[in-house]
Amino acid sequence: MANLMYDSMGGVKRILEIVKTLSRYNLGEGLTPDRFCEMLKELGPTYVKIGQLLSMHPEIVPPEYCKKLESLRTSATHLVTVQIKEIISEEYGRPWNTVFSRIMPIPLGSASIAQVHEAYLPDGTRVAVKVQRPDIYDTMERDIKLLKSALGIVKLKKINDVMDLGDTLDEMWQVAQQEMDFLREAENIRRLRKNIEGIKYVYCPKVFDELTTKNILVMEYIGGCELNDTEALLRDGYDVSEVCTKFINNYIKQFAEDHFFHADPHPGNIHVENGRIVWLDLGMMGTLTEDGAELIKVCMRAIVTNDHISFADAVMRICETPENIDRDGFYASMRAYLDKYRIITMEEMSSTVDIFSDLYQISLRYGIRTPRSMTMFWRSISIMEGTVSQLAPETDLSTIIGRHLAAQSMVGGIAGSITKKVSHRRLVSGEALSYNDSPRPVEDEVPIEEE
Repeated sequence: MANLMYDSMGGVKRILEIVKTLSRYNLGEGLTPDRFCEMLKELGPTYVKIGQLLSMHPEIVPPEYCKKLESLRTSATHLVTVQIKEIISEEYGRPWNTVFSRIMPIPLGSASIAQVHEAYLPDGTRVAVKVQRPDIYDTMERDIKLLKSALGIVKLKKINDVMDLGDTLDEMWQVAQQEMDFLREAENIRRLRKNIEGIKYVYCPKVFDELTTKNILVMEYIGGCELNDTEALLRDGYDVSEVCTKFINNYIKQFAEDHFFHADPHPGNIHVENGRIVWLDLGMMGTLTEDGAELIKVCMRAIVTNDHISFADAVMRICETPENIDRDGFYASMRAYLDKYRIITMEEMSSTVDIFSDLYQISLRYGIRTPRSMTMFWRSISIMEGTVSQLAPETDLSTIIGRHLAAQSMVGGIAGSITKKVSHRRLVSGEALSYNDSPRPVEDEVPIEEE
């Protein structure tokens, strides 16, 4: 235990807090999903972040735990307004009310790393202020060190011989550090805004650069409703099917064309306002290399065409594959896998993450290891599918993906050329979402220019 004891009393105190909390939950008797989440929240931000990460690993954690752990994405203790004002004053080096005329007391959102408040600038401009929790960086860094040391003592390195806990903690800490740098998030916002220029049905709030620091992010205020608030969408006159289709189109564009995509596209991070789908919370973004993006598109095309050979080959190229792999067996498993999900609609699936959990388990069975660079992509697609299944379970995701692939010249001949022109216009310059009984644009009737 000696190597766990840090020189500072703060480290010793933290260890005692962790031990006391764990003892109250009687880990030896097992934990229900509810109690597991409660324990993580009580342990603090670092452990909440671990729970968030685990919720995206259905290949490790049982589905019922994954589902419950998802609640940690929006579950956090609120900082009171006095604390928020103190943090702002300290960060800017001047009283908060010289920067903002008013800060609303009820947060728009509260997470393990930061809290967001509606506020007003002196000129009356309405903004959203994202404020980092005090001492969160030092607390998380310390807790990561404690956990890694503890893993060494108990000689617990892997779960189910799959997840390397040391690597998982390293990955979590790397992601957390990126999320805690709001200057980086501001750059992510600028990059996404550039990528969606000309797309009338998509938006991303602008950043007030002169007020943004590493610990405070000031953005344009976004209202509207969350993407999956069907009641609000219908009340405002939106066509839910149109909203869902355009959301999918833009998300596919992000990773297939831009190679820069939102890594956590759950409904809380996506609003619909003024005829636009608005992307929020860009602290965690994914990137793909040209080769990685191309291989993923090959996989997507194989799913659409039910081509298990191409699909299996693409998976083996993307991932780390043993030389002595049983190729015939793997091809057969991929055929059974595609057949299973070809005949099941999203509404019939017990869980949208099953698709990737099954793929992971099949690959693992044949000794195929998914590279860490692809993990964020697979997780984000799983989250996106979950969002779509909530919004419009009847959505034919395969058809939408197929149209997008056609728009990228992945089909040939005259039909491919025509589809490319129609789809590209919809994706890049399509009209804003119809709402409040406004007339719907008839995009299909726009003439198609000859090659």
